[in-house]
Amino acid sequence: MKDIKIFRVIFGGDFEKQISRLVRKKKFYLLPDQIDEVIENFEKGNFTGDFDGDEILRVETPIPYSIYKLRLPNPDADAGKSNGYRLIYLMVSENALVVLLAIYYKKEIADVSDNYVKDLADGYFLGLLPEPDDTE
Repeated sequence: MKDIKIFRVIFGGDFEKQISRLVRKKKFYLLPDQIDEVIENFEKGNFTGDFDGDEILRVETPIPYSIYKLRLPNPDADAGKSNGYRLIYLMVSENALVVLLAIYYKKEIADVSDNYVKDLADGYFLGLLPEPDDTE
């Protein structure tokens, strides 16, 4: 029997605020259900088909990671993937971890730069660093 790798999916940066803004300002009420579906598939290790993101950046560090962009349709606007959402996520395969970094509406933001994506990842990793211990 084949071993199934279970991934942990977490939100990074302002991901939750970005979803809330799209729901509140743009009235994209189906977006949370779409994100739940993405999370369920990622947790099961399903990164194929509708959940196959394009690798946009690979970073070779002691624990290498990749950043992907996933195209999602927008059923609230009756638009396909070309005018839907873009979900930026970071994957650390070695640790079975997926971090949802950002989501944006394609009609608002045409594309994001590699620097922006790298800054998202850096911000996530820097946020993981423990506070300095002043007790020593």
